[in-house]
Parts: sequence; C-alpha cells; structure tokens
Amino acid sequence: MKNYVVLSLFATLTLISCKKENTVDDELKEVALSMNKMTPQILSDGIRLDSVSAQPNKTLKYNYTLTDDVKENVSPEEIENFKKEAKEGALKVIKVSPEIKEFRDRDVTMEYVYYDKNGKKTTDFKITPAEYK
Repeated sequence: MKNYVVLSLFATLTLISCKKENTVDDELKEVALSMNKMTPQILSDGIRLDSVSAQPNKTLKYNYTLTDDVKENVSPEEIENFKKEAKEGALKVIKVSPEIKEFRDRDVTMEYVYYDKNGKKTTDFKITPAEYK
C-alpha cells in the first residue's frame, strides 16, 4: 500500500454561496454535485477520487479507490498504517487550508472511505470539528 497521503481538496473548493435559508447540508449537496463533475480523478499513483457525497449532519464523504491494491494482498498492519497516515495528513490540511475555511467555520465533518481495485472497502475514517478546532 502506498506510504503517502493524498487528499482531494481542490484549490478551487469553497462552499457555494447560497441563499440564507439554505442549510449547511443543502450547501454540501451543491458542493458534492460540483466536485463530482471532476470525478473520477487520479490524484496520484494508485489513488483515485471516485465521488463525493453530502451526508446528514453536515458531513462530506469522499470515496476513493486504491487502484493498485487488493485488500486480501495487504496486511492488516499495512492497512492500519495507511489509515493512520491518511488521517494525520488530512487533519493537517483541514486545520490550515484556506480553501476549506468555510468547512471549518461551519463545523463540517469529513469522511474518507477507501476501496480496493475490486470495490472492497479497505478502510475509512472521519475527521470531526472537535479534531480540527
């Protein structure tokens, strides 16, 4: 499994300006629709962003494929190391990235789900406002 972390935070990503009566969940749906126009997108060797979806309770979910990996061929330790590195890297970016300041300001939870090249869920994690504030 790759030993680096890739995030799909696009430089142009900001919450879409919406009417005041729209909720954060409504705005996240629009963000997901906009981001999905750019998917699938190869982020680096072996990692592809497949889709983004708005989930209830101010959550934005990113779905990735590890295009070079088959879950059964990767040890649980390698999966756990990848998960740890990915979460640490995502958290670092979320805390400081000006492109997603609106997410931080609106207490959005980010969920990351990784699948192997056969579509089997390999690992996942969430980053909550309590973790990045």
